Amino acid sequence: MGIAGAAVATGMGYMVPALIGLVFFFRNRDGALHFGAMRFSLAVLGESCYNGSSEMVSQLSAAVTTFFFNAVMLRILAEDGVAAITIMIYSQFLLTTLFIGFSMGVAPIVSFNYGSGDRDRLRTLRRLCYTIVAVMSVVIFTTVAVGSPFLLDLFSPRGTAVFAAAENGFSFFQYSFLLCGINIFTSAFFTALSNGLVAAISSSSRTFIFIMIGLMLLPDLLGVNGVWLTVPLAELISFVLSLVMLVSNRRRYGY
Repeated sequence: MGIAGAAVATGMGYMVPALIGLVFFFRNRDGALHFGAMRFSLAVLGESCYNGSSEMVSQLSAAVTTFFFNAVMLRILAEDGVAAITIMIYSQFLLTTLFIGFSMGVAPIVSFNYGSGDRDRLRTLRRLCYTIVAVMSVVIFTTVAVGSPFLLDLFSPRGTAVFAAAENGFSFFQYSFLLCGINIFTSAFFTALSNGLVAAISSSSRTFIFIMIGLMLLPDLLGVNGVWLTVPLAELISFVLSLVMLVSNRRRYGY
């Protein structure tokens, strides 16, 4: 279907889970989660927007950083560089959805146990989730390290300049998958604890601030390899920041 197929696939990606949610909430009238009469509250609306600011930052950052990635690669490798970085960004999106989906699924459980004051279960949940994310990170990293040529086959034929550039990029970029899961879950974890400020700091650091700093400095120092190293280094610095935030807030939330 060409470009129309991409549009249809995008629409279906949003429509299918929405329809599943509608069916569930309409049929679950006797359960804890179901549709009810709306009571407008500006305070609750404002708090929800504030608490969800980390997700907003991530979406805005993706658009801005993609533009600057393209601009830098256009300067270094021309159109082939833009195609290669596009493959990298799409591959990152494809693989990190596992962490995003897991984090979104666990967040309500974190909120429930924090709200009920069950600190023991919150601690157990925190340990279990980070263990699962760490295992997922190793599995994804190993998969990319071994199977990146097969992943690249989805986007570009072998033997082309685009394939060669993207393959070189994966040799650096793959290390970001060891840390991005921890960073993604940490942001979602603090969102679930209703700490929108810490969640926004975590999210904006890994998706915008450190990436923009890297794009301004590394390509001039290391050429195209500096572009490929930008995301792994941003994830590394964000990982350290995540550890600091987790340790500094452990007594406040009792996890």
